[in-house]
Amino acid sequence: RVHCEIVGDERRLAPELELTVFRVIQEALTNVRKHAPSATQVNVTLYFEDDEILATVEDNGPGFQPPDVQALVREGHLGLAGMHERAHLFDGEVEITSTPGEGTTTALRLPAHA
Repeated sequence: RVHCEIVGDERRLAPELELTVFRVIQEALTNVRKHAPSATQVNVTLYFEDDEILATVEDNGPGFQPPDVQALVREGHLGLAGMHERAHLFDGEVEITSTPGEGTTTALRLPAHA
């Protein structure tokens, strides 16, 4: 099950910001499908705040120990690294929090007027 929610006053963003939000959420959902097939619930929330956009993807899958992004790049695993790179292009950030046995949350934070 995937539950989607929009919080705040929904508005259009600059096209490159919209694409970044879409691609990061897309990659996070792909990672749930590939690496947490036992997850039974995924929550996608998009928060429109005055000066920033926050998107979260939370699952109740098995969780994992998040690796160092640079190590992923060296090993050729570019999905998580790509999310970080997309966010940094707009002075934003991606934070992945996960604990084995407790699920994973991917959070994207971007300035709304980047």
